[in-house]
Order: sequence, then C-alpha cells, then structure tokens
Amino acid sequence: MENQQEDTEINELFFSIMEGYSDKVFSPLSQFQDLLPSSTAAAKDLTQSLKKEGMERYRRFKMAENYDLLLSMVPNLCPKATRENIVSETIAYIQSLEKEKTKLENQLKNSSKPAKGNQNPDMNSSVNVTVTVSGNSVTFFGIQSPVRPRLLTDIFMVFHNHEAEVLAANVAVNHSELRLTVTAAVINGNIDGIIEKIKRDLLIL
Repeated sequence: MENQQEDTEINELFFSIMEGYSDKVFSPLSQFQDLLPSSTAAAKDLTQSLKKEGMERYRRFKMAENYDLLLSMVPNLCPKATRENIVSETIAYIQSLEKEKTKLENQLKNSSKPAKGNQNPDMNSSVNVTVTVSGNSVTFFGIQSPVRPRLLTDIFMVFHNHEAEVLAANVAVNHSELRLTVTAAVINGNIDGIIEKIKRDLLIL
C-alpha cells in the first residue's frame, strides 16, 4: 500500500515537470504515460535525469543569450564572431573604457586646481584683462585669452549683460591667442562697480 502511494506521488511529480513540455528532443507528455516504469527506483532515476536535462538546457540557453548580448554591445565585433573572440574583445573593450575613465578623471582634477599665485580660484589664469578708464564713462578693456569656440560671443555677452555700450572693438589672433581691445561706455548705475563686474566676468570666461 505504501509502495503504491509512493509510485503515485512520483508519477504526479513527473507529470508536473513534463506538463506542456515538447520540443525536438522530448515528445509530448501523453506519449510517456504508457512507458512510465513500474519500479519506484526507476521512476526516481527518470525524474532526476529529466530534471538535470532541463537544467542543462536552460543553462545553455542563458549562456547563448548572454553571448548575443555582448555581441550587440561591444563595437567592431563581427556578427559571426566565435565565443572566444567575443570574450577577448569584451575584455579589451572594458579595459579601454577604464583607461578613458581614468584619463577624464585626471583631466577633471587638473582643471579644478587653481593656478599658483592666483588669489581667486574662480579666475582663469590663462585670461588677462586690463582696464583703463577715461572721462565721460568711456572705458578701454584689453583682453588676452587662448582661442576657443564662441569666445568672442561670450565676451560681448558680458558687456551686454551689464548694459555697457560697445563703441569699438579691435581683434587680433596670434599663435592661437586672441587679443581684443574693446571701447565701451557705462551709462547707468555705479560706473566703478559695473566696470569691476565686467572685468571679473571676463576673467572667469
């Protein structure tokens, strides 16, 4: 009686594992019903074998899925690359990303350090501004700076933001260095204070 109950439980376990399972390797569950072993030990062996086979098939499926993912993420990989090539190219790609990350971090650290002797860390030591004030609120600004994109636009926006009227400007570029002379008139507000603000904004461009 106990053996019969145990056989029934094993059969139920087998059916729960194989229910709805069908592919090129295994036939549908209905074809197994007449072939189930009557021996309890044989039924257990078959159940364990089927479980191992299912786990192995799932492992191979996930591995293939991961290789396909790497193939789509790593640049310059041939669509028909072998798994060995996929692994080696992935390692090389990760190493190149780590080097680029280190390089960018070093550049960021160096750019954030103030130049020696510069009392104001916000001011860029590579930009030099001289100011000469004449009568009638007219001021001459001499600006020296390394050439970069949008530099002139940024400079004139400083005068515009402080409502200073640009009367004349002279630009010269020599060996990647820009030299700009601006004649501007400050009309409204505290003239000395506005001139100082314009100079400060020019220095931190």
